[in-house]
Amino acid sequence: IIVTARKKEETLISAPVAVTAVGAADINRLNIQSIDDLARFTPGLSFSKAFGRSTDRPVVRGAASILAGVQAGVEAGAAYFVDGVYYQGDISSIDMTDVARVEVIKGPQSALYGRNTYSGAIDFITKSPGSAFRAGATVSVAEHGEQSLNLSIGGPITERISGSLSARLYQYDGEFDNAAAP
Repeated sequence: IIVTARKKEETLISAPVAVTAVGAADINRLNIQSIDDLARFTPGLSFSKAFGRSTDRPVVRGAASILAGVQAGVEAGAAYFVDGVYYQGDISSIDMTDVARVEVIKGPQSALYGRNTYSGAIDFITKSPGSAFRAGATVSVAEHGEQSLNLSIGGPITERISGSLSARLYQYDGEFDNAAAP
């Protein structure tokens, strides 16, 4: 597996940093659809929206601010990146079918990524549009009103330019009804 944990391409085994890489084949095989699913298969990564937080909170190796998502301006200590670019906010809506690889860089070596990475960095590397036309769709329906629709299309636009477009619709009604609500 080729990783870019140090901002350059190198094999996973030769990278002198603690990194877990999950490729597209494993994302599909393990049915990883969200950051929460990813945390289940990544040692040292946990994910929580608990205790009244308004945003998700990734925790790498137990190092995180307990005020992240509760107090304005306090960040979690592990940051998200998409193709190496800082992504602020909730990333739970990312379409995992459009992801080629996820790299979870653990520990102080992730400081190379910059802002909010004292415990780790989670980098989603998206699939390249490529030189051949591709299109895909996935639909899933589950209990508790969970519905997901993913659409993607990509390929050459001109002789030198390629592009891709993905869209996702996700709905989840929840497991419990609030009896106190009118």
